Amino acid sequence: MIEVRELTKSFGGTSVLRGIDLTLEQGQVLVVIGPSGSGKSTLLRCLNALEVPTSGTVTIGRARVEFRPNEKPRKKDVLALRRQSGMVFQAYHLFPHFTALQNVMEGQVTVRRRPKNEARAKALQLLAKVGLEDRADAYPHQLSGGQQQRVGIARAMSIDPELLLFDEPTSALDPELVREVLKVIRELAEEGRTMMIVTHEMKFAREVADRIVLLDGGVIVEEGPPDQLFGQPREARTRQFLSLLMERSLV
Repeated sequence: MIEVRELTKSFGGTSVLRGIDLTLEQGQVLVVIGPSGSGKSTLLRCLNALEVPTSGTVTIGRARVEFRPNEKPRKKDVLALRRQSGMVFQAYHLFPHFTALQNVMEGQVTVRRRPKNEARAKALQLLAKVGLEDRADAYPHQLSGGQQQRVGIARAMSIDPELLLFDEPTSALDPELVREVLKVIRELAEEGRTMMIVTHEMKFAREVADRIVLLDGGVIVEEGPPDQLFGQPREARTRQFLSLLMERSLV
């Protein structure tokens, strides 16, 4: 189970997250939507301590870390949290001097301490899963953006995380490449992977999510199943946000 309690994050005097509470059961998909600057990416980065929260508690599987103001968390606690989560970034962040295969092997060898032969076998299996078994020996500059992002997904899965985090995984892609990445994520949802996804793809969000959270100003404005949140939103801010999205889609 994934549990977030009273999570806050401030940069200097600016509060970006203000008391976030979330629970995600195994096998569920939670999609986070909201306007730019609402704290969506910061929330994901706080869950695996790429951004250290100011305060609050994060529990992912067996790992639980309580963050306190002006107190640095223990390195072993942060590492335990990161071993339970795999992150897929907006801009891929592949190692440019590694092949696709080596990128997917790296976390297994350094984080999970797997022997290289085992890591290689698993990496090949995961590349096949995302449709890239024939590109295992290609370097990132030899891959399209969509292919690089699929390598990123395989890399995130390679450490057997309890939770997969997707930070706007299609935002850096040309429109024709978006579909291939969303297809992989849909398949992972159908397999019962536990995932938290930040996205602006509303149709995709409605199809794949068990629950949707609208984040604005660092707080959860509304949370609910897709049909309720999109069809009968309770909060005026949710209705306003969705109305603006519809207007933009008609331009």
